[in-house]
Amino acid sequence: MNSLELQTTINQKLSNLSQEQLNTVLEFIESIEPVEEKNKTQPQTVIEKMGGYPKFLLEGSGNLSDRDIRKKIIANKIKDKHQKRHN
Repeated sequence: MNSLELQTTINQKLSNLSQEQLNTVLEFIESIEPVEEKNKTQPQTVIEKMGGYPKFLLEGSGNLSDRDIRKKIIANKIKDKHQKRHN
């Protein structure tokens, strides 16, 4: 069966289904879509909405999973910016 014949057969079968059955078919189709298609509709994370991770954190060293280390890095960054503005 070629692609056109297959689509015609599927459309005929779909036309005989109830709304509930159509919803089930749609859920199934969405579950088998390629991963790339699913990722296109994923909402952005908060970090992505804000423009991504701050570069100085990505380029930094140390254990960034430790809150105290992150706080020190951010505080130093703010302090450096402040000093540059007032010098």
